[in-house]
Amino acid sequence: MFSYSATQWIFGKEELKTSFERLRRFGYDGIELAGEPDTTDLDMVQVLMREHGLTCTSICGIYTAERDLTHQDAAIRSAAVHYVKDCIDMAAQLGAKVVIVVPTAVGRTSPYTSPEKEWEFAVESLREAGAYAASKGVRIAIEALNRFETYLVNKLETANKLAEQINHPYVGIMADLFHMNIEERDHVQALQMIARHLVHVHIADNTREAAGLGQTDFTAIVRTLIEIGYNGALTMEFLPPVSNPYAAAERIEANSVFDDYTKQSISHLKEIVDSLSVM
Repeated sequence: MFSYSATQWIFGKEELKTSFERLRRFGYDGIELAGEPDTTDLDMVQVLMREHGLTCTSICGIYTAERDLTHQDAAIRSAAVHYVKDCIDMAAQLGAKVVIVVPTAVGRTSPYTSPEKEWEFAVESLREAGAYAASKGVRIAIEALNRFETYLVNKLETANKLAEQINHPYVGIMADLFHMNIEERDHVQALQMIARHLVHVHIADNTREAAGLGQTDFTAIVRTLIEIGYNGALTMEFLPPVSNPYAAAERIEANSVFDDYTKQSISHLKEIVDSLSVM
């Protein structure tokens, strides 16, 4: 039905081997790697995948100011598209099926030109990236980030409109439960609305901690994912309570909370999946 994965960046800058060992220990199927093709030793990653019996489920693109697919500067947009293509190549080499894309730079909460013009840029950039993704057998997943982190695509309804306008079979949508907890009025309705485009899911509770530690109704969410036929990865993207999640990604020291949250998330979701499968 589902596979279970976790995104690499939540573990800070610990050695990748440590992350692999943790995920194997708690029964995960795969790992989502940060989209840094130029600095990731892909040969080493493949060795770790074989040693620990994990797949690479997806690549999480990192959308900094110079990787802005909707920037008014055509050269920056072109470089951003090239970056997405590099992530697609990385995914193809590692056997990952999804590359996550945020249309605007993370942290930019207003347009440089106009929302309408930058929407056009998003469509143009993602159509080009989608055509390249198709040639590699990799899907793009548009991520809607909350209003405090970006401005163009905050809700799944908007992501759905963007995917519909791009109209490419290799350009879909990712549902991120943390951002949904801020932006969506009804999780079930939002997931049902994007069902035909849904290719990836990020899991965190409303506090951004591990699933089951907050108020999110994961039973309703898992039931809906089953009903709409989603059979991809449930990818954990939890964090300890911090004011700046991107600063958390710079941590070097390991922390027992990594083990606690990694175990908590998969245990909570598997319990729900098991209970629903016997009903």
